Amino acid sequence: MILVILMYIKEKLAQLGFKTTTPIQDGVFKLFSSKKHLVGLAPTGTGKTHAYLLPMLSKINKDVSQIQAVILVPTNELVNQVLRMLTDVDTEIKVKAYVGSSDKQREVEWLHKYQPQVVITTPKRLYEFVVELNVLKIQHAKYFVMDEADMMFDYDFLSHVDAILSAMPKAKYMLFSATIQESMEPFIKTYFGQYDFIDTSKTETLNIEYRLINIKYQNRLEALMEVTNQINPYLCFIFVSKKENQEAVYQAISDKGLSVINLNSSIGVKKRTKIIEDIIHLKYQYVVTSDLAARGLDFKISHVIHYDLPHMLEFFFHRSGRTGRMGDSGIVITFMSVDDHRKIDKIRQKGISFVNYQMTADGMVKIVPKKSAFAEKDIEAIKRIKKPTKVTPNYKKKNKAKIKKAKQEVRREAYAKNR
Repeated sequence: MILVILMYIKEKLAQLGFKTTTPIQDGVFKLFSSKKHLVGLAPTGTGKTHAYLLPMLSKINKDVSQIQAVILVPTNELVNQVLRMLTDVDTEIKVKAYVGSSDKQREVEWLHKYQPQVVITTPKRLYEFVVELNVLKIQHAKYFVMDEADMMFDYDFLSHVDAILSAMPKAKYMLFSATIQESMEPFIKTYFGQYDFIDTSKTETLNIEYRLINIKYQNRLEALMEVTNQINPYLCFIFVSKKENQEAVYQAISDKGLSVINLNSSIGVKKRTKIIEDIIHLKYQYVVTSDLAARGLDFKISHVIHYDLPHMLEFFFHRSGRTGRMGDSGIVITFMSVDDHRKIDKIRQKGISFVNYQMTADGMVKIVPKKSAFAEKDIEAIKRIKKPTKVTPNYKKKNKAKIKKAKQEVRREAYAKNR
């Protein structure tokens, strides 16, 4: 059985053009046949979706017309993306994707006659079709996947989850996320029991350079225009937190004659789907967006610009993770105003190493810290202090006084020389 799965995976990886696999993929491929439920934790952009899709599709019986797998994702955009990824792998599997804009009555009529083999949908849509309308028959499902799970754990999802899970008594549960939120822990403890846990969040790193530009009191839009003068991205996502600022940013970039689109939640689902298809086909070089696009959506992005910092700092990592995906390199540019220092410090504490840049007449230039002559002489002076052969009481206090005296002498010598 395991050999059949591995052969299928090998064939599909070659078909997709993947020459290597990621740690999360290796972990899931190895443990997929385990009878335990599974929780996979990995950074965004490391191939979580293919990690579960490939082994799961290898187990779909194409001769059986019943639901064998349910994939749950938080947004309509992700439903469509997973659908594209699935059909890229296997076009013979009968799959249905249910989003907010689909013709519900037509879908209900179809489900009264037939059932798909795989369902991809959002929590709200799944509850509606399974519990309220009773048209999706998921009782025979062998697999239930929650992808980008930390985006789904709100009150509505948790209030509906009992009915959804009780309708799939035989399913293997698989949960994938970039982070494990506190709200998720009781859910996992209640429903997953003794589960396999794959955590590659600390071993998988994205190839990203984090550029920090201290704009101080400068207008953000002016700073952004300067940056767009200096870069020529393959595809750049500009994240803007406030909806009222998105239109201004979009208009300013458009006025420069650059290829740009505005993507936000106020646009209807069908139009957003069309925009995403256009982005995939590189119709635009710049995308102005909100945190709507910070999670899950998979594009080949060379640059991410934080026009401003998100209200919830965890979204800094989700936004940044749109680039540097699956082995590619990426550049993340962050503007820091006088009000942003505390947030930047918190981001640094979570492991982000910023490289300081400034805008000059020559373009975006890395700031090289100047070495202090005093610091080097201080080190030399401290080295000359002899260590005592015996450690006496008050040793640390006495040694500290010697170091202070040595530093003072260095400064006096420098001052006398420069008079």
